[in-house]
Amino acid sequence: MKSFSDEPPSPDRLGVDTSEFDFPGEGVSVLLVHGLTGTPYEMRSLGEQLAAHGARVHGVRLSGHAEAPEALGQVGYENWYESVVQGFEELRQYGEPNVVVGLSMGAVLAARLAADQPEAVAGLVMLAPAFFLPPARSIVLRAVRMLGGGITNQLYLYNSMGSDIHDASARGLHPRCALMPLNAPFKLLDLSALVRPRLAHITQPALVMHARQDHTCPMRKNVNFVMKHLASAEKRAIELDESYHVITVDSEKDRVAHEVIEFVDRFRVAPATRVAPAAARVAPAVTGARTAL
Repeated sequence: MKSFSDEPPSPDRLGVDTSEFDFPGEGVSVLLVHGLTGTPYEMRSLGEQLAAHGARVHGVRLSGHAEAPEALGQVGYENWYESVVQGFEELRQYGEPNVVVGLSMGAVLAARLAADQPEAVAGLVMLAPAFFLPPARSIVLRAVRMLGGGITNQLYLYNSMGSDIHDASARGLHPRCALMPLNAPFKLLDLSALVRPRLAHITQPALVMHARQDHTCPMRKNVNFVMKHLASAEKRAIELDESYHVITVDSEKDRVAHEVIEFVDRFRVAPATRVAPAAARVAPAVTGARTAL
């Protein structure tokens, strides 16, 4: 079975940086969230380009990721969401507009954050959102889950192929692990089912990008569902022709970055119009300027 997103690092990819990252900036803050079995590496290039345009950026590492496969099997979607919330709180302290950008499962987590904190999330970007997997794969997973019982927590899926990336050089460089806990995609199905009805509560401007040749999360079903159920008055969907699933590192990564940067720039504020952090409003005597990440 192919992986559901980009994957954690393997020992032969030690030259690739899979750690969390922070880039300084001002006027707008951007939280980047990777996908299931992925690492911050898949969001790093996008983060670097956002920072080059002046945005403050934090690339979060989800709980259980960029570790041994056993670590991923021991956590659930609430742990993943906690990682997102913690990363977001680091950016909120700056009192500037916040945009959340997620890839694959990260897009589902980003949507949950936008629904839960509408006053704090100014804009939402969903890249190859994983609200639905291919029908046959979903049916097999549900059947295995029903019949397998508790033993599924001890089983792993072996992936002999690379990540779902069109560009061969990017696919060869991309961090990959051969084993994924079988219960991980079960948890993705649960997360997606939880967040789908919450799309109706998201009113922030939203950008959706997906590749037509995505083999992991079918474009048409995901994009149509998201665009139909998002309550955002301003929402835009962009379809990519050449890429596969991991669009942040694939053949059209530069276009992805360009569109995301343009979207983020609309929320940028001048220093004089920043909103003071909550702590500063409660204790006005603390007037020291904050240091950028």
